[in-house]
Amino acid sequence: MVSYSLSESNYINTIQGIADIKNKNKQNFFGDLNRLLYGNFQEMNYQSGVVQTRLSASAGVASVLFIALILGITLFQVQQNQLKIGEMTAILGIVSTLLPSVANLALVSVPFNEAKVAFNRMYEFVQIAPAVATGAVVVQFEKLQINNVLFRFAGKRPLLENINLTLQRGEIISVVGESGGGKSMLCQLVQQFYEPESGSIVLNENTPLSAVDSSAWRNLIGVVPQQVHIFNGTVIDNVCFGTTQREIETAFKLLEAYGFMPFLEKLPQGVLTILGEEGVNLSGGQRQLIGLARALCARPQLLILDEATAALDRHTERFVLDLLQQLKKEMGVLLITHRLHTLRTLCDRIYVLENGTFAHVGTHHDLMTTPNMYSDYCQEWTI
Repeated sequence: MVSYSLSESNYINTIQGIADIKNKNKQNFFGDLNRLLYGNFQEMNYQSGVVQTRLSASAGVASVLFIALILGITLFQVQQNQLKIGEMTAILGIVSTLLPSVANLALVSVPFNEAKVAFNRMYEFVQIAPAVATGAVVVQFEKLQINNVLFRFAGKRPLLENINLTLQRGEIISVVGESGGGKSMLCQLVQQFYEPESGSIVLNENTPLSAVDSSAWRNLIGVVPQQVHIFNGTVIDNVCFGTTQREIETAFKLLEAYGFMPFLEKLPQGVLTILGEEGVNLSGGQRQLIGLARALCARPQLLILDEATAALDRHTERFVLDLLQQLKKEMGVLLITHRLHTLRTLCDRIYVLENGTFAHVGTHHDLMTTPNMYSDYCQEWTI
């Protein structure tokens, strides 16, 4: 199982990265690697077959010897007039019927060990506590508070520490900081994908996020991640996720009001364009636009944008920022970005994440006029 997973994952990684492999002329290297891993899988498969064949052969030999023993004993008893021929035949018939079942019982160790290995490999998923399926049902978002949150992966140093953040409906706040600093993890904590080690996340002043029904909460939020996943289907499939015809019409009327349709209609067949597996027919900016349309067509009350404009050109980015300003009254927006010029007039507050904690909090005006607070960011804004 281990060798099979290594071989299969290596094939997938090789195919997904074929452009980079060709650019580096490393086809021979990855070809050899594929053959090595697949050969190892075949060797493991052969060894498993050998073990199973030996067990089958051993069980077969044992069965033959046992029947021969029973036959010898019963023949001796017949010669001694202790047993009749009919009785001997009955005994041999019963033994012959039972032996295959006994042999199969002896071979049960093979599937048993396969199941044991599979369970061990799945244990890290099995031991995870299920998400809260039933809990407090929140029907409206008004305020999000993150209080003294600490988060770390098992055996690692804290990724986030002493995190305090407040976001109300009608506000746009931004989190900026270096790559790998924990900005995306903060979004995942809000989405209930992880639980903080300590501290609390509170909704609407008095409802802990950990006690909120996950389905009800996710109906209120819209998320545009760094890497938007595109399903192998049309634009309609990717934006609306297989809802009814009436819901699809309502969603696209909303997107038309927001101004998305000119961008979507530029695709070869408009909203009926087949996007391909993993969005192979789309550019990075088009993927992000579809991700934003997917999030907004559900009318979220909290919108989380994780580098959602990183691949957009200036014109499209301006459209998105103007749209956020327009929708500001309807929802709260948590914006994560490295393109700091977008924060000049958009955000109500800016949180600067440094070394796993918020080093500075202020408005864009505070950070622009106080270079000592975070000189690197202020310099980039000036540029």
